[in-house]
Amino acid sequence: MKTYWSAQAHRPLVPFACLLLVLSAAMTSLWAGAGTAPAAAATTAIAAVEVGHSGQQTTVRVEGTGPLSCRVLRLSDPPRLVADFSNARLTMSDNPIGSSYLPVRGIRLGHPGANQVRVVIDLERVVPYNIKSDGSNWTVTFDATVPSGVTAALPRRPAAHELPAVPSIHLPESLVRMDSSLAAPNDMPPPPQAGSTLAQPQGTAPAPGPAAAPAQEKRYTGDPISVDLKDVDLKDFFRLIHEISGLNVVLDPSVHGSVTLVLDEVPWDQALDIVLQNNGLSSSIQGNVLRIATQDTLKREAEQRRDLARAQSESVELVTETRTLSYGNASKLRDVLRRFLSPRGDIFSDDRTNTLIIRDVPATLPALNDLIRQLDRKSQQVEIEARVVAASRSFARDVGTQFGFAYGNGNDAYGGIVGAASAASPITHTIVPPLVALGTTAQLPLASNFPAVAPTSGFTFSNQSANFALDFMLTMMESKGVGKLLSEPEGVTQNNEKLIVKQGQQIPIQTTINNTISTQYIDAVLELSVTPQITADGTVFLDVEVQNTQVDNGIPRIQGIPALDTQSATSKVTIRDGGTIVVGGVIISSQTTNINQVPLLGNIPLIGNLFKETSVSTNSQELLFFITPRILPD
Repeated sequence: MKTYWSAQAHRPLVPFACLLLVLSAAMTSLWAGAGTAPAAAATTAIAAVEVGHSGQQTTVRVEGTGPLSCRVLRLSDPPRLVADFSNARLTMSDNPIGSSYLPVRGIRLGHPGANQVRVVIDLERVVPYNIKSDGSNWTVTFDATVPSGVTAALPRRPAAHELPAVPSIHLPESLVRMDSSLAAPNDMPPPPQAGSTLAQPQGTAPAPGPAAAPAQEKRYTGDPISVDLKDVDLKDFFRLIHEISGLNVVLDPSVHGSVTLVLDEVPWDQALDIVLQNNGLSSSIQGNVLRIATQDTLKREAEQRRDLARAQSESVELVTETRTLSYGNASKLRDVLRRFLSPRGDIFSDDRTNTLIIRDVPATLPALNDLIRQLDRKSQQVEIEARVVAASRSFARDVGTQFGFAYGNGNDAYGGIVGAASAASPITHTIVPPLVALGTTAQLPLASNFPAVAPTSGFTFSNQSANFALDFMLTMMESKGVGKLLSEPEGVTQNNEKLIVKQGQQIPIQTTINNTISTQYIDAVLELSVTPQITADGTVFLDVEVQNTQVDNGIPRIQGIPALDTQSATSKVTIRDGGTIVVGGVIISSQTTNINQVPLLGNIPLIGNLFKETSVSTNSQELLFFITPRILPD
């Protein structure tokens, strides 16, 4: 719907550019009803209304006996121009005046109210016009050069681009007929429905300030209007909003001022917001009644309503209720509910019976009871199944030699050196080693002693004569080991509650402080800590911490305190119900080679192996953590 409402700034005698005819009619009704109001001292008599043609222009001239003051309204469907003269009377016949000069089709005269004269100029089409006034004569000139059948564009300010065409407004005939009655229009737009721009919940809705950016852009659904106003009273503008929207408009006594604006095809509710913002006003709507007041007034009224509600609440007698919880903890829920109490209310908890004791005004209790029902629900449970797999592999090989000799016979016999400070070992004929034997112990005193640390097999070679004996031993050891440890801790916990499972031993440690002996315990355990959280889509969010602590016997103890070997993994993951995830893994691998030899001799290729002992060991350990959550049905 497209409404044009215009008053040009360069026409000083047209103070209102774009007022609907209903404004003057309504004001006339008010003046007519006020029988005690004094009449104007003098009215201007309108003696003649004429239509003329000159060149490319058609002129309508109104002659009066005094100054003429009028309001002009242009309507587009059907095209016509309405001029209301105030403080005037008609002294000529009010019969319609015909015209053969296009675009004027005819002129109608009437009295919409006391001391008012209405002149309606019916047009062939919408054309530009120009108004002049020289005191007692009022003249409007129309451009007659537009070919018949073509509608001229209305005067409008330049725009960057043309807006899409909108349907024209169909105003009721009561606005243009010479009626003094202003009954409810027959074709007015319906009031805005719930959900439209102005149909807000009951209460105050201040117009947004220019600095306050709304969370999302406001949408306007009103019919488009085009207005060109200069110094129009705010009350008249809000009357226009009443006629366009169908809403009942109530103005606060503090509303006053004027408005000047030019809008083209702007929704009427947006135009209303613009005027409210520019004048520091706000609006509230109750049903189909639109109330307009200053922002301070509505804010003060809202505060007064809150103060009144608070005063009424304080005058009500307090009541006491008890609620026994089934699943929630009364102490924890008490702290949550305390924020929803009125200033006079209070809440207590009895841990023995898991009961809440509420004392507050009756108006607060229903909301508290609903909140308790929402929070006192059975929590879902989650079964946590974990598997800890520890695998180890070891390999060791040790090869060593022993070499001994002796010579001489009798008391001057000499043998190999057992140690750096050892004397020669005499050879007696009572100890005669075999030529070749299996074993791990040499028979003669040793000159080169590098046996395997823990030999599992050996080979001995001996050669002896009357004055000389030779003994050689080769010792060897090889070991392999494979180990596997599987732990399966399981547990069930509620949603958002931590589950802790431990398995292992506690090591006692004695400490002495100020001559006081105390015993403390150190955990050497496999510990699983899981906190599940069930999500809305049925998956499980896990906060997992796994730690495996063992005593490391390979490190010497300090004051009896053992060293601990710790392996741990911490993670936060999301997994589907019944799925398995590897939280973390630890792999340790070590390889060691030890060589003991006779200096220099051990470095001789091939032969040097007779004077050395070589041991090789390899160890590997692997630790993996598997977690499987399962949501248990209620």
